[in-house]
Amino acid sequence: MSTSFAVAGVVDPGRLGLLTRRTLLALGPMWLLLAANDVVFNLDPVRTALTAPVIVAVLVQHTRLVRRAVPPRAVGREPGAGPPEGQGYGPRSPSAAEWRWSLALLAVAVATWGEMADRPYTALDWAMVPGAMTAALALSLPARARRRLLTAVALVCAVLGEAVAQWRHETPGLLPGVPAATGAGMLLFVAAVELVLLRLWRAVLEAEQVREATADLAVAEERMRFAADLHDLQGHRLQAITLKGELAERLIGRSDHEARAQLREITELARAALEESRAVVHGYRSASLGTELANAVGLLEAAGIRTAVDGDAERVPHQLQPAFAALVREGVTNILRHSRARHCRITVTADAGRVRVLLCNDGAPAHPATDRGGSGSGNGSGLAGLRERFHAIGGHVGTTTHPDGRFELAGHTDREAPA
Repeated sequence: MSTSFAVAGVVDPGRLGLLTRRTLLALGPMWLLLAANDVVFNLDPVRTALTAPVIVAVLVQHTRLVRRAVPPRAVGREPGAGPPEGQGYGPRSPSAAEWRWSLALLAVAVATWGEMADRPYTALDWAMVPGAMTAALALSLPARARRRLLTAVALVCAVLGEAVAQWRHETPGLLPGVPAATGAGMLLFVAAVELVLLRLWRAVLEAEQVREATADLAVAEERMRFAADLHDLQGHRLQAITLKGELAERLIGRSDHEARAQLREITELARAALEESRAVVHGYRSASLGTELANAVGLLEAAGIRTAVDGDAERVPHQLQPAFAALVREGVTNILRHSRARHCRITVTADAGRVRVLLCNDGAPAHPATDRGGSGSGNGSGLAGLRERFHAIGGHVGTTTHPDGRFELAGHTDREAPA
């Protein structure tokens, strides 16, 4: 019997964001390829010498501005810790010197477009040069300034292209208005494509933030549940012990008999509180493996992690289920807190007392945290506690971190625990 849990139709935010960023970086060469083709095959040597450096400079600056406006997702960040210094989710604005250089290059790109706008078959190609430069600048601007920049450059391209075409009479077949429409239209088209991709990239980052917040919330809710159980059970007993202790203190020397009676009651209350605390902890730790697997899938799905469980938890002997349930619980907590997992697989293998449970997830950090029992091979308190529990039942807990970012947490035992 095999039980499988999977998240169907879930878009991987990390991969979508990476694809969006790479597409934006690839658009610059694609826009400028048409103008470069004209340089290679159609221009005379003088025009080639003048325009080729402009295309190369626009390509380089387009790439630099896109990298600043769409930085890579911060890697290795603990949920709730905030963006590390020098990284983060939002765009990084260019420096004042880079703005001046970019605006100067934009002016040169517009002038180059004006020089080529009188040729009907290549006006469209050369409109990509100011279009790519304007789009790259617009990515780093707020919405209001972005609209002003696009409007201003589009008007300049339209007026310049039409003026040059009308002053020159080398191409009498060029209809009035074509250069203006070509320049402004293609510039706005290029900017619109890149701004739509920028919006998609920001939506992906927001989805990432929601996923991390959900993971933190899931861990916090589990802690709150356990704390609430202890508070409900022990709050009134501890209060009674405090009151009786104060009463016994006042009775000492005045009525030793009554003081001793109060101390006996305090002892009984403390013993009962200890037994109830042990019962709560035992109930928390002794959840069945099947229940813990279902909880694990729910938590990971809520965090946007595709999860599959293979194997039958009911085949695991009853005496071994608390230890393996603790293994799953600790592994899931570590995945949520210390990794950037997208996929997780939990495999349960049970055969005649030989039991093995393996948790495998991707997105493990390059330098695992070792002070919290995180996803790594360190000696954190979580893993240390698991090793002690498995040692008591003749089992073993091991971790493996692979170079491709996969992390494995495995627990196994070759014999049944004593009843």
